[in-house]
Amino acid sequence: MTELVPEDKRWLDAAVRYATPFLGTTADGPTVAALVVDPRSQTLLSRAVTAKGGRPHAEAQAIAAAGFEAAGCTLYVTLEPCHHWGRTPPCVDAIIRAGIMRVVIGAADPDPRIAGSIAQLESAGVETVVAQHAPSFALHAGHILRHTAGRPFVTAVLAVSADGMIGRSGQGRVHIAGPVAGRWIDVQRARANAVLVGAATARNDDPALTVTLPGLATRTPLRVVLAGSSGVDRRMNLIGRFSGYRTAVIAETGAAVDAPVSVETIRVTGSDGRPDLGAALAALGQKGIQNLLVEPGQRLLAGLLEADLVDRFALILAPLSVGENGVPASPDGLIADLLAAAGLVEMGRQRLGGDTLALYERPSRPD
Repeated sequence: MTELVPEDKRWLDAAVRYATPFLGTTADGPTVAALVVDPRSQTLLSRAVTAKGGRPHAEAQAIAAAGFEAAGCTLYVTLEPCHHWGRTPPCVDAIIRAGIMRVVIGAADPDPRIAGSIAQLESAGVETVVAQHAPSFALHAGHILRHTAGRPFVTAVLAVSADGMIGRSGQGRVHIAGPVAGRWIDVQRARANAVLVGAATARNDDPALTVTLPGLATRTPLRVVLAGSSGVDRRMNLIGRFSGYRTAVIAETGAAVDAPVSVETIRVTGSDGRPDLGAALAALGQKGIQNLLVEPGQRLLAGLLEADLVDRFALILAPLSVGENGVPASPDGLIADLLAAAGLVEMGRQRLGGDTLALYERPSRPD
């Protein structure tokens, strides 16, 4: 393998920025970006992202777009290229045939089918370097976790009022986040493969869990309801109302589920009628879900944090106060303290209109 040069990080950064808006569109495949660059002039010749539904792959598209000019060039790719036959031909073969001189890979792929790609490239005389590029790891965190931990990457988002509340008892949904924050949440839904709520939230708040941004309604991900001990039924609008969007229920083996045939029921182990959270996430991983957005209520939030199943936490701090009969984000103390106890570190803050977004993550991956 060769070493990185200063331009390599700049091109990989550009590849990650290009791929990020397409998260959530590539089904169970990783959202890879590939750039073909002339190393002499440092000119971008072509670029591509894995196509909708997961194929064709980014590398094959970028190489095809560059044509004969790809010979002697550098290919920047955010994830290790495949060398096996699956739903698409091997990308390594396309790289070698095109005469690519050098391949710079943002992150190695833990999928066991990919093992051997680097050796195959090098045996064909293609210089190869794995950059250990932190933004590439972040882009592919869901794919990597699905193949190493058997579960999706979990982002939880919670809007909390100035007095620490997430709602008001007995009054259904309370709009705590403002419109700008609401649009930000919509973007996170559009980039997820599934969005999950607990049965109590589905029953009391009546969320649609759709993407409402203009032109992006088709980016609405799989909507998932995690059943509680009392099960779920079609009186919940998320279950019983026809929407045209895919919906699933995750329920403990013996829990009651009354849902139309259009709603998929996923049975997992659990206790006292409640699904085990680890088993629920594993089941979603087996369905190809890489990035899961959770919009939790009090109980689901506590369960996920206690089980160490949250990878990123988006805390939206609103200036309004709920007041009397408010439902606290947690009965166990300040939410920031709970996040710290779960190993999540605040990475930064930004304004979302009148609200403040605080992002918490696991310690950063290697750069």
